[in-house]
Amino acid sequence: MNKALSTSLLSLLALAALVPAGGCLAVKTEHEVKPIHITMDVNLKVDKELDKVFGEEDRKPQQGAFKADKEMLDRGAAGVTNLALLEPREGATDDDRILVAEDNMRRKARYEQIARDSGVSVETVQKRRAEKLAEVIPPGSGVWIQDASGAWSRK
Repeated sequence: MNKALSTSLLSLLALAALVPAGGCLAVKTEHEVKPIHITMDVNLKVDKELDKVFGEEDRKPQQGAFKADKEMLDRGAAGVTNLALLEPREGATDDDRILVAEDNMRRKARYEQIARDSGVSVETVQKRRAEKLAEVIPPGSGVWIQDASGAWSRK
């Protein structure tokens, strides 16, 4: 065999031997494990604060201003808004309107305190309280309730 052919054949064999070896290269990868932060459900936190502030009032017999509010709600002179405030309805007297304004001032102050304590917006607290009120007002009571979309109905 001639020397040039022998060298070419040897080069070709060496190249053929290196090609499969290229597929066996090891690649090292690094993965970073990041911590997962779990956020507490806002409703649970707000519910806890609402229960702390309003829980006992919701369970005991109504008296004083609360009794007057209940009487006004029962006769349909006021309703509970979707922000857990009272709103005068048709047939509300001037005294009813004064009572609603006074009650709403007390409610707003409490909602603001709960919002500060919970680290959420006042509106979040109000909406959650409205949901809870809608749950506890008994069906057939005739109390006006405003739903989340703003529509009014009697319970």
